[in-house]
Amino acid sequence: MGIPKEFRIKKSNEFSSIRSGGIRRVMPYFITQLKIADVEGSESSHPTRFGIIASRRVGNAVVRNRGKRIFRRLFYKHQSLLPMGSQLVVILRMGFNRVSFSQLENDFLEICAWYGKKFRPSDL
Repeated sequence: MGIPKEFRIKKSNEFSSIRSGGIRRVMPYFITQLKIADVEGSESSHPTRFGIIASRRVGNAVVRNRGKRIFRRLFYKHQSLLPMGSQLVVILRMGFNRVSFSQLENDFLEICAWYGKKFRPSDL
């Protein structure tokens, strides 16, 4: 079971667009960038989408894939906390595998709450 296709960011140009135009938040073990979809129409009709970047400097393939699985799970579990129609990219940093899952989850929840306040529906 993975993230359904409509919730994934896969194309390089989508990643580039989010990374260049998104709002960035840095945490000790990961970086997030969020951008609200540029599509016309109601924002609530567009799903929240997710992508992850894990470069080789993070670790070997086993470590990178474990990190991707962890953050996919966190996104799937807490996507309702993010603004509707948003696109989130997570960039793994070195050392994420030295902390517990609960610490990563707490940091991710903090990020979700911060983005939720930043993009209140009344502000859009």
